[in-house]
Amino acid sequence: MFDEDAVSSFVFSSEGAVQTFRHQWQAEQGELHECSTCYSCIDADEPPSQHWLQRAEQQRPQLSKQQQAVLDIIEARQIETFFFCDESAKDKLEQFMGETCVKALPELLRWMFHNGTLQLQFNLACYVNVQQQVLIFQSGMLLVQHHFDIEECVSVVYEMLMQRIQNYLLSSHNLDLDECSITRLRLQIKRNTEEESPALALPLPLRLRADTPRLSSEAQLSSLHAAYVKHQRECHGYLPSNMRANLYALQQCQTTKEVYVVPYHISETLQQQPNKNFLILNDVLGRFQRLHELPAPLPCRPQRSRSLQCRRCRAQFTRRSRLHIHQQLRCGQDFSVDSLHPDIVEIYEQCLPISRSVFQFACYGITKPKTVMRKGQFVPIECDWRSKSSVQVQHGPCVVISNTQHDSPCKYA
Repeated sequence: MFDEDAVSSFVFSSEGAVQTFRHQWQAEQGELHECSTCYSCIDADEPPSQHWLQRAEQQRPQLSKQQQAVLDIIEARQIETFFFCDESAKDKLEQFMGETCVKALPELLRWMFHNGTLQLQFNLACYVNVQQQVLIFQSGMLLVQHHFDIEECVSVVYEMLMQRIQNYLLSSHNLDLDECSITRLRLQIKRNTEEESPALALPLPLRLRADTPRLSSEAQLSSLHAAYVKHQRECHGYLPSNMRANLYALQQCQTTKEVYVVPYHISETLQQQPNKNFLILNDVLGRFQRLHELPAPLPCRPQRSRSLQCRRCRAQFTRRSRLHIHQQLRCGQDFSVDSLHPDIVEIYEQCLPISRSVFQFACYGITKPKTVMRKGQFVPIECDWRSKSSVQVQHGPCVVISNTQHDSPCKYA
């Protein structure tokens, strides 16, 4: 999961006509690791911006035509519920849930940040099979305000859910996790887009968030924004040395998921007064959003915080960002556990299957209301469709969940 002990640093080194950027990260024990995913080379006389433009082009998440078509259907049909299914039903609880929360679930949430999404909320539910019962554990709703926060938010929710599952099974059934299995995860997502909330603020990632006053006027910021956009478009990142502003970029290590700050453009100081400092904020596709003014340069190597304690439940944290997520989840007060009654079968019809090339496990978007069958009677649950979509979804598979259904989802033609 998210490596909360990693502390990032980086090194610029020049040899001959080549300048190399190397990323390192240090574990709590002090061991220094050379990163294999954050590395770039440019000509020695090029500005540091060329490192980040090169890496951004390599790492920018691109949607294939098929993925974009699926995303368009998700938006048109206003799909907000997704199921991840372990069709083999052989993996244990920790394996399926852990692997899904490490890769597939963050990837789906990152996917949802496309097409103008500014922030989203999600909750996670898992169906735990234990002693011929199906227990449903669900988290509270969590707000994700920046795409760089996805992995850490999922990590905290995962850990809190696993702890509650373990405590519940031990106290109620006297069982350990390895005596249970899980075959399905349910993810519910609500998105806030630019069209719905045009005035929505664009905050920093949690790791870097702080209450800092704005030091420049709106006119100064607008002028600097225009100059940055112009030189990005016309000069490909070669900014004038007399710009009188230092710019910094955000990077996320693909290995540790650590977010760190790197110099993008350092201007010459023309007067005794030092240059102002700004952080470049981009969307999930690397497109410019705005400049965030800093009272001073952010540390390129963040310092590890002392142990932090939640005042409500006394839980301990080493990252302020994880404490913030924990408190936003109200220490788990909104988490719930329920059981699927033996006489009830949940049927989700006309599910939108998402290709396995995207996620490791089968994933379905729910395109129709849930139907509950009790003793042979079908009771449809109302669903408010705000508008009828012109996008047609072919009749797809059903996801059937019951107290006895533990194998793969049933599929109907």
